[in-house]
Amino acid sequence: MFICVLFFLKLLLYSLIAAKPELTFDEFFDYTDFVSLSFSPNGKYLLIETLRSDWNSSTYDNSFWLYEIKTKRKNLIVTNKGGSSQPQWSPSGNWIAFLRTESATTTTTKQYKRDQRSFENIEKKQQFIYLYSIKSKKVLPVLVGTEMPSTLAWSDSDSSIYFITTKTKNTDDDQVEWKDVIDYRKSIHDYVSTINCLVFERTNQMSLMEIRTIRDVPFLIGELLFSSIVQKLVFTSLSRLTEYMENFEIYSIDVKNSTIISRLTKNNLFETQLTLSNDGKYVLFRQHSRSVNQKEEFADVHRRLSSLDLTTGHIKRLVKDFSGNIFGYIPNPNGGVYILGQLGTEIHVYTQRSSTDNTIDCHGWNGTYHLISSSLGRTRTVAFVYSSLDKPKEVYIIDDINRIQSARAITNENNLFTKRHLPKTKVYTWKSDLDNQTIEGILHYPPGKFESKKLPLLVLIHGGPYDMSLNAFEANWYNWAPIAAVKGWLVLEPNYRGSTGYGDQFVNDIRFQPLSRPERDILSAVDNLIKDGI
Repeated sequence: MFICVLFFLKLLLYSLIAAKPELTFDEFFDYTDFVSLSFSPNGKYLLIETLRSDWNSSTYDNSFWLYEIKTKRKNLIVTNKGGSSQPQWSPSGNWIAFLRTESATTTTTKQYKRDQRSFENIEKKQQFIYLYSIKSKKVLPVLVGTEMPSTLAWSDSDSSIYFITTKTKNTDDDQVEWKDVIDYRKSIHDYVSTINCLVFERTNQMSLMEIRTIRDVPFLIGELLFSSIVQKLVFTSLSRLTEYMENFEIYSIDVKNSTIISRLTKNNLFETQLTLSNDGKYVLFRQHSRSVNQKEEFADVHRRLSSLDLTTGHIKRLVKDFSGNIFGYIPNPNGGVYILGQLGTEIHVYTQRSSTDNTIDCHGWNGTYHLISSSLGRTRTVAFVYSSLDKPKEVYIIDDINRIQSARAITNENNLFTKRHLPKTKVYTWKSDLDNQTIEGILHYPPGKFESKKLPLLVLIHGGPYDMSLNAFEANWYNWAPIAAVKGWLVLEPNYRGSTGYGDQFVNDIRFQPLSRPERDILSAVDNLIKDGI
């Protein structure tokens, strides 16, 4: 009797799989991606930012959704064509500030001028910072002039916002002399960033009082933070030319005395994803390296996490015991940090209570945790974006990080993909014929042909450096292994030398061998597939 029941359940499972239609090409590119997650400072709301293709207008729909924690309701509040950027909660949680970018249908001529010439050559248009009111549920555009704002940071109250604008040093005489000629190496360093402060009246309409110029700095600014504890603005410098690492550092200025710029880092590393600690005394940031000068003693390493004391300037590395790649992180309201750590093809959630403690795996589902946010409210609620190769991206929420496998989904943007017969996958390992190094990748089998033999092989390699193929469901122009498998291919995504998640040495092995070392690893995989009869 027991055998009969098992046989019946097996037949039922096969019939359900067979009943699912295969994923079509058009359906594949209707995937919704999640760009950002952030809880309001009062813990009442979760802001979800999504990105989806709009084929009718040849652009993207960038949407903001507001999820109310108490009622468990999710509402669409803003949709923009062509994209938005950097939604920022006000300190009270009553406002969301954001920027709007130009539509993706902007002419290529204007794009070329913006990217290759200067900000001065673009036709001047009125520029705005947008504010969404939680109370009135309306968007208020605030005119800030004709220079395009690029980065936002609220002050310590809802009454003002710091923002960055950029221009070039080119004079009219330069334009007359050079006309259409581009002196690239000179012009690439000719940018000036202006730090501004937008001041409002404390009214329901947030009426503009004035725009104050804090100061100019002689480089591009990437990220911007404000610490109310030390009354400092913290920002990163950028360059369009990755040649000299001193062009990529962290700086600060005192808002009460902006005449002095303090350089906080001096190293051969990129600093990104700046975040204030919960007490506002430290800046947390990721660091990674890149080979730019063969004369320097320089090694490529995984992305690491560090903390900078804004009072003493002391920098301390966090989660030193974690041997993988730091994909993302957030401060833990209870102290320490949550990190999204990559080991192999998996990205899991880990915690560290203090810099001297060991990193602890939260034991979530196998797959990839793409984004994470933690509430400062009493519940200590955690939200995250998760996917695996057989489960599309959605947002999940849980009140206790220690029960992460009990998290529930609060979105169903990609529900269509759960109703399609998707390829089955497995991790495949082999030895390099060069040095016997163990390497792994992901095999995608056509639907209904899992572990079948003599299938046509497609090797789909990721870019890099600092890239990887993961146990994650992605559907876009860059990650298209699933649709290739649906069309009958056995797809191999190899994590060759230079890929992250396998230790610093594995990343650094590509140094000075960007083509030959990956080539040997990939061809070894093909040889092993043939030997294994696959």
